[in-house]
Parts: sequence; C-alpha cells; structure tokens
Amino acid sequence: MKTHHLVIFIAILLGSISAYGQDDRARFVPPHEVVWLNDSESPEVVYLALQRDPLKNFERGQFVTLPTWGLHPLQSPLIKSSYQQAAELGWRSWAITPPDTLIEPSSLANYNTDVGYYQPDASALDPYRSSLFKRLDAIYEKINPRPGFTVWVIEGISGALWLDWVKENPEVAPDAVVLIDVFLPQLRLNELLSTQIAKLPFPVLDIKSASANRWVTTQWPMHKTMSDKYQQLSYRPRVLLTQPPEVADELHSVIKGWLKFQGF
Repeated sequence: MKTHHLVIFIAILLGSISAYGQDDRARFVPPHEVVWLNDSESPEVVYLALQRDPLKNFERGQFVTLPTWGLHPLQSPLIKSSYQQAAELGWRSWAITPPDTLIEPSSLANYNTDVGYYQPDASALDPYRSSLFKRLDAIYEKINPRPGFTVWVIEGISGALWLDWVKENPEVAPDAVVLIDVFLPQLRLNELLSTQIAKLPFPVLDIKSASANRWVTTQWPMHKTMSDKYQQLSYRPRVLLTQPPEVADELHSVIKGWLKFQGF
C-alpha cells in the first residue's frame, strides 16, 4: 500500500513540475510582444520574434537585436537590456531568436597531416548560415518598409554569421551596427573577422564586455588595427568594465551616446 501511495505521489509531483515549467515558459516570453515571422520559401514555417513600440511621440526607426547562438533574446543580459531600453529612446525595438542547432567547434577545421595543424573549413558553417539567414531575411522583410533609421545590435557567434549575411546581401545593410563580443570558435576564422568588420561601409560600435570569452579577448584588439589599415573612419571600440546587472546600464549609456554622436 505504501508503495502504491508513493507512486501516486511521484506522479502528481512530476505533473506539477511539468505544469510549472510550462507556466514559467509562458511568463518568459511576453505574449503582447510576440511577432511571428514567415519563412519566404515555406509559409508554414514561422520564427519567433519580439517587438516593442516606441515610447516617444516620434519613431526614430528600427532597432533590431540578435543574441549569440543558442540563446533566446531574453536570456542574454546585454541583448535583453538593449531590446527593452531602445523603445524608451523612441525606437521600434525588435529581437529575434537564432536557431537552436548546436555548433561544434571541432567541425570548423580539418587536421592536415601534411602540414601538421588544423586548417579552417569555412564551408562547415554553411548549414548554420542558411538557417540563420532565413530568419534574418524574414525580419528584414518586416522592417524594410518602415520609416527611419535601422540599427542592429548583434552578439557572439550569431553576430559573426550576421556579417556574412550583410556581405552576401549588400541591400540589407543597416545605417549602423553594434557588435557585442562577436567571435567564431576557430582560430583562423576568428582572425578573419577583423578584416570583415574593418570593411563594413557603415558606422560600427565594437564592444567587448567584462565577461567576454577567450576567443573575443584574444582577437578583439586586431579589430581596431585592421580598421585603421582599411581606414574605417566610423569604427569605435569600447570596453565595458562592469558585470551584470550593472553592465546593462553601462551598455545603455554607451549606445545612447554613440547613437547621438552618429546623428541617429
């Protein structure tokens, strides 16, 4: 009898945990901010985005945020704060979710027995680029007809792949971009980002946070070096000195001042 009661108790407990988890996920995504983006090739496929109306009596334009790979916009402290605070400055604020496919760093290079070291395999990123580009195309179709400036805030691996999207589709180039701890988890591919950033034809605010990983901290100084080489006159590097939760206010202040300087 005791065993029977124990089984019933465990079943009820597991059911309660499951229900609580579902409720928790429902609270995690504000329902009034949800926007579904349609895939241009497969209408039955939709992607989750968030959107906030500007909280000023005028609309500056479109402010689009993209967290690092595998994170929801509200799971990334810097993306979450950027998305939420942009609306207070008069922007129509958007946040999109990158694919949840796992990127294995070991798949981005092949060992060359002739030379004795790993050679990068840029094509290994193609499946990830393809899945992300579909989401980027979908949000672009949403924001392109709207008035005002367009500013992107991009983070981590997602940011590195976003650079490829802009390179392949010059017509989608925004008026400015904020890079946050952008990197690729492969030595040579990560090095090539410096040149790619330096050749962007629009203003760049390049941020390294205090919690940046080793891929970022190792290569980030070269971003400025290459920007000087290619005469990227609108490049500005900035190091954030605080940790969460204070870093959200520091980032907000930096972005606000930079946008004002750029005339946005």
